[in-house]
This record gives sequence, C-alpha cells and structure tokens, in this order.
Amino acid sequence: MTLCSNCATEIIPGSKFCNRCGDKITERTKECPVCTHLGPITSVFCHHCGYHFEGKKHFSKRYEPIFPLDFDVDSLTDQVKFLFFKELRQRVEAEHDVLKYGDYVERFYQSRFRDIYELRSGQIAADIATQWDRFGSEALEEIDKRLGIAFEGLLDFFIIQYCPDLNGVLLPSEILKYEKAIPGKTDLWEMIQDFLDFDHETEVFYFDFITMKQELLANACKYFLFAERQERIYFISDLSLKSNCKEGFALTSKGIYWRAAFDKPRRVYYHELDRIVKEKEWMTINGYFFTANPALNLKLCKLLKKLRGWRPSTVPVK
Repeated sequence: MTLCSNCATEIIPGSKFCNRCGDKITERTKECPVCTHLGPITSVFCHHCGYHFEGKKHFSKRYEPIFPLDFDVDSLTDQVKFLFFKELRQRVEAEHDVLKYGDYVERFYQSRFRDIYELRSGQIAADIATQWDRFGSEALEEIDKRLGIAFEGLLDFFIIQYCPDLNGVLLPSEILKYEKAIPGKTDLWEMIQDFLDFDHETEVFYFDFITMKQELLANACKYFLFAERQERIYFISDLSLKSNCKEGFALTSKGIYWRAAFDKPRRVYYHELDRIVKEKEWMTINGYFFTANPALNLKLCKLLKKLRGWRPSTVPVK
C-alpha cells in the first residue's frame, strides 16, 4: 500500500496525483549501499550492480577505489595507460629524482618497453573488464590489488632494465623475480641477498657470527639486536663511525632491528610493517628514522615493502 506523503491517503495504483489533495505522487526510492544507485523502494535486488538487499552481506561503507576507472570498454586501455604514468611519476618522486620525470617519460617512448607495455596494458584492461562484468562494484577491491601488482612489476622492469643511467642508484635485476613473491613459498634469505646486493655495498656486513669479533657481536646484541632464541639472524651491519657496532641494523627471520646515532634501538616485525618512506638522504620505517647510504636505503626500502605482512610461520628458513 502506498500513501500520499502530504495527506496520508491511500493512493490508487498507477495514479500520478493524490485523489484527495491533488499532490503529485513521488516514487519512493532507496539507495544501494554498494553502488549508491537509486531504485524502487520495493526492489529486492539493485538494478545496477545486483546487490541483494535481503542478503547476508551488509556493507557499512562503500569501497573507494585506489585506481578510479569508469569501465568503458572502448577507453579502458587508455585509462590503464593514464594510471601507469601517474604511478610512474609517484615512483620517480618517491625513489629517484622527480626533476627527471620528463627523462623517464622520454625513455619510455624511445625504448622497446613501449611495445611491451602496449601489449600488457591491453591484457590488464581485458582482465579487469571481465571482473567488472561478472561482479560489478564488489570487484573493485580485487581490481585495485591486480592493478597494484601489475603496475609495481611493470615499473620495476622499466626502471631497472631501461633507466639505470637515470636512477642514481644501481638496482639489481634479481629484484624482478620477486614480483609475485608469496610468504611461505619464497626463500627469505635468498630474497634478502638479491635485494640488498651485498657485493656492491660499501657498508660493513657480518654473516658468520662465529668468526665475528666477540666484542662487536656483544655490542650489537647490547645496543640494538634483541632477537629471541628461535629467531634466525641473517646478518649484522655495523653503521657506527667508530666501527664498534653500537649503531647498525640486522635482518632476522621475524623483522628488522636497528639503532641510529643518538637514537633509541628500534624493532619492527615484518607483519607490523606499515608506512615505509624513502627520503632523499634517509628513510623512515613506521615513522622511525633509519639511514645507511643512499643506495642501501633505496634497496632496503624496496625489500621491506615486499615483506609487509609476512609472519615467521610463513617464512621458509633453510
């Protein structure tokens, strides 16, 4: 039964005006909690995205996509290309020199990578179009994840393989094989070695703690490395000016430990990693200051971003 919103008289079905007061009948609607589409108040399903109003799933807040798209089939590939260049600028600004962004764009169009990306962007667009057609707004979060992984892999490949002279830091090509690294199926120690590329580092690293001077090992354990008994220590790096290992950092099977000069010792487990930001001469890990040298800062930054969310139980140890 429908009532007039003005005089509460029952409305004759199909009437456009109230038969008592003459007020115009306005159709009552309800908003879909997923896509915000307005539909008839009596609807069981959203006519736009298919959401079931009586179903078990209830959405308190609409998901806001990281990569906004309008899912127009004819322009979707171009939209993906636009987002790629947006991500490229953010990457150059975060990890290299934003003043060279124009050089990176020019290198994109002059290199073979342009042809590689033309093919890949079409594949990406086709994949997300299929997801959208099948699941509508419910697929937005998964589409974001797919785009994030795809852009990260493409940017790493382009920057490492085609822009070594622009980067200012030599990034090892071995990084590329960890595009889809999976906790529990990826050897952590091998991954650390590939990312940090110790052979091209100038800092002091200790891998064999039996031959390491006991005074230095004792200092590291006293000042910043408070590992647990079951925790495997992969290396200790001495960053102290006096070479006494009172400042430095270490990576273990659980997380990163470090102490900067005139600062407190810090520890962040991999599953607690949140915001990792590289500045020009240093970096911050969950808001805590860290610095070694520009090259090591960048490589460690990229490694820790890959290790976000990893837990000891999922990390294979040889």
